[in-house]
Amino acid sequence: MNEYKSPKELPPEAQGALFDLLLVLADSKHLLGLRYGEWLSAPALEASIAAVSMAQDEFGHARLLYGLLESFHQELNLPRRTEEPSQYRNLELLDRAFADWTDFVVANTVLDTAMTVQLEAFKESSYLPLRQRVAKMLQEERFHFQHGKGWVLRLVSAPKAKAELEHRLRIVWPTVSAWLGKPSSRSEQALTGFGIQDTDSDGLRTRFVERLGPLFQQANLSVPMIAWDAITGQSVLTTPPDWTGWDESFRRFSRTGPDRETFAQIEALYAHSYPVE
Repeated sequence: MNEYKSPKELPPEAQGALFDLLLVLADSKHLLGLRYGEWLSAPALEASIAAVSMAQDEFGHARLLYGLLESFHQELNLPRRTEEPSQYRNLELLDRAFADWTDFVVANTVLDTAMTVQLEAFKESSYLPLRQRVAKMLQEERFHFQHGKGWVLRLVSAPKAKAELEHRLRIVWPTVSAWLGKPSSRSEQALTGFGIQDTDSDGLRTRFVERLGPLFQQANLSVPMIAWDAITGQSVLTTPPDWTGWDESFRRFSRTGPDRETFAQIEALYAHSYPVE
């Protein structure tokens, strides 16, 4: 299979598909880092420290991905987006702050894992600049999953907290499952056809379910979107995504983008200035 060292070397149909996906990942990592960083008031000191550490990791991953995007702007003269909320491509569950610590744990466990599964599909990517950067990101993501797993197992020890966790999982699951991509879309065909990622969106969802299924089973969580196959011994997805209103280039159902408070923080980070209440 061909190896591509720059955006110009990519086949034309792969250039746009990879640019879109990198921007989706960069924006999602950036917003996840912001959300992690808002939790200095976590329920335990070690959780606050972990939140800050994971925020730093996610901001670092976002910078790496934005750096890759810069070469697309320079070599292909791709237009830069206007800085407004509707142009951001982050996973839409990150549009607003987490309501509470349960939201944090769900994001840490489910949203973060979805991004990791997508990154893992680039480990042998034909796009060399991406392949060279993935290993560092994945190394840091191992800690993120272990942190989320630990808190899931702590929360389920209390019946009320367990019921709330199950409720939140049911809410976020359809959006996160869809975020991994629409089967047979033109962008997916380009990404897999030219070896940029090693499986299609259904393959990503299978890996996602296989990663989280054993944890949910260990925690005895009732999550109807996943079933345990007694014959194969694997977790399987029971409900495929509903693609009504889906925008593949943004990987979102809505184009509203981050809320006003979040966007103000994004602008402050870029400008190195911070609003004072």
